[in-house]
Amino acid sequence: MHNQKYIFDIVTYRMSALNIRVLILFILVYSQQLFSQQVINKAGDSDIRNFKEELFVRTDRDIYITGEPVWLKVYELNGLIHTPCDISKVVYLELLDKNNFPIKQLKVKTDNSTGSSVFIIPENISSGNYIIRAYTSWMQNFSTDQFFYKNISVINPFENIDHLKLPGDSKDSVKSVSDGLSQSIISDEDGNQLTGNSVFKDNNKEVKYSITLEKPEYSSREKVKIEIFATDKADNPVETDLSVSVAKSAVVNSTGLTSFYSLNLKNGIIRLDDGPEHLAELEGHLINGYLRLKGTDEPLTKTDLSLSFVGKTARCRFGKTDDKGAFNFVAKESGLNEIVIQPLSPDITGYYVELNQPFSNMFSKFKPVAFYLDSGKINEINNVIVSMQIDNIYEPYRQNITDESKPDIPDFYGKPENSIKIDDYIELTSLREVVKEIIPNVYTLKQNGKYDFKLINKFRYQPFENKPLILIDGVPVYDFEKVMSINSKEIERADIINTRYFFSENIFDGIVSFITRKGNLSVMEFDNSIFRQVFEGCQVQSKFYSPDYSTGIMKDNRIPDFRNTLFWKPDLHTGKNGKAEVVFFTSDESSVYTIVVEGITSEGKTGFSCASFKVK
Repeated sequence: MHNQKYIFDIVTYRMSALNIRVLILFILVYSQQLFSQQVINKAGDSDIRNFKEELFVRTDRDIYITGEPVWLKVYELNGLIHTPCDISKVVYLELLDKNNFPIKQLKVKTDNSTGSSVFIIPENISSGNYIIRAYTSWMQNFSTDQFFYKNISVINPFENIDHLKLPGDSKDSVKSVSDGLSQSIISDEDGNQLTGNSVFKDNNKEVKYSITLEKPEYSSREKVKIEIFATDKADNPVETDLSVSVAKSAVVNSTGLTSFYSLNLKNGIIRLDDGPEHLAELEGHLINGYLRLKGTDEPLTKTDLSLSFVGKTARCRFGKTDDKGAFNFVAKESGLNEIVIQPLSPDITGYYVELNQPFSNMFSKFKPVAFYLDSGKINEINNVIVSMQIDNIYEPYRQNITDESKPDIPDFYGKPENSIKIDDYIELTSLREVVKEIIPNVYTLKQNGKYDFKLINKFRYQPFENKPLILIDGVPVYDFEKVMSINSKEIERADIINTRYFFSENIFDGIVSFITRKGNLSVMEFDNSIFRQVFEGCQVQSKFYSPDYSTGIMKDNRIPDFRNTLFWKPDLHTGKNGKAEVVFFTSDESSVYTIVVEGITSEGKTGFSCASFKVK
């Protein structure tokens, strides 16, 4: 019932923000949950097949050196008809070793069925094949066989790589088959090779990408323009969502053998009569867990509580635990943030918060097959290793390498009635004096030896009957004595909302928000019962470094450029005329480079193409 209530709260409170795709999922899943017994009786089957999601992950290349970035794009598809869908807003991505140990874990934000991200391969891992695994929260209700899996190869240059050379009678760890499908080989724990069902090489749904270059050879730091033309089987231009990568040919699998596939070895089904264990993340990342009493582990049921992000912007969510003490909060924040979870009532003490792990702790038996390096590519790979080391040395001196700024999230209470900057007034000793002398419509009242805050109602010009909500760096605080003792020099700003504030089921008689100069809640000391920890949301998107050598200053710059991946564009689109183009510049290194273009239409038609050029 808690899962049902959560979805109904979303539908009731944010109906205007939900669109058809969300309502479709609601109808498909939760109407079946409410009437599962009738469906089971009618179908004569105790299992109900549900809406499925399917993922595909595209990387900028296939072979990496330890310490290098892996640039990637995530496509979210309808698992039944293999068309782009926009249900889940978070994709969980892991880099697994041969023992299914997660070396890297990250959360990728998706929008309009796609998302992009990057992670760095650790420098201390061994050479070999590794698996990129991707899934959504909703997909965790099904078998892990339904997750997306992709092989990448990693070379540690500080290890002897002789054991990686391809034997004369062996075959590559990635193969193609002759029936029109493209498959990547993954084995089970017994060494049996397992392949997945491709959703790409369907000859009736294929998109053809033509890649046009101005010439086959370029010099160092020269401009390259690529024109891309997408057509269907009948040579009609089509609109597509595609990615483009340009990397050294030695580290690229140019045959499209891992294109748009997932394993799907078993039919995934869940029992809706008990409800799904994992909710679809329709609006953002779900922070969920349990509120319990220490010592007895008894759940605190039907308890109002808040989730706050520490900072100079007040970002609070309010909710209530269910009859099992469980709670759910939707978080749209990206990157690392400090969070505080606590009951709204200061009378509740001796509790603890247990957060659920968002990443799956279930693993399939799949593992990558042994990685063998073609002995004919040893010299090329050595050049890739040297280039990576040179590039890392000079990376701190590059220009225009900045992460995109985080989205501007406003204070949850909107625009305040008054916002007071403390520096605009004379210096006072304590916050008590600031409230008395500077802040309008707020006063303090001492009752039973303790101070309380009171606000004047904006409309009635009389004090509110109940206490206001007091925030310090975005976190509700109920010990007003500690608030009053804060040194006024630590306060940067005070926001006042002297109207009654409604948020879901919670009603506050005004809000007073104090923002400190550091914005990190360091001015307050809390008891041990408060839950306060660093939380990592979806990854902040990074900008791929692509220097512009069109000016003399940049072209004559003496900083070496030895990029192994010249260009990466995950969010390119062909228009109605089927055309798109990209522009980038070559580096300082002579090599052969491979262009890989891969994409999908809104109808699920997919395509892959590659071309090459030389830098002399």
